[in-house]
Amino acid sequence: MQKASYVPVAVFALPEKCWTDNYFIPREAALKALSDKYDGNKTVEAFIENNRYEVELYSKYKQYYGYVFYIGKKV
Repeated sequence: MQKASYVPVAVFALPEKCWTDNYFIPREAALKALSDKYDGNKTVEAFIENNRYEVELYSKYKQYYGYVFYIGKKV
């Protein structure tokens, strides 16, 4: 950030609630609708399986990773 001529102002990680309540739960509803619409489509099924795998990984390893946001001010 500093090499790009920005001064760090703030940094924060998304809390678990953002992942679960605001991302995974609504996404599961969207995946269900996608599955219903494209029932039997192998490409869509693979896409859905991959998305559900991400949820599984998060549930298993959430203490090791997350999204961090950095806010900087141009110098």
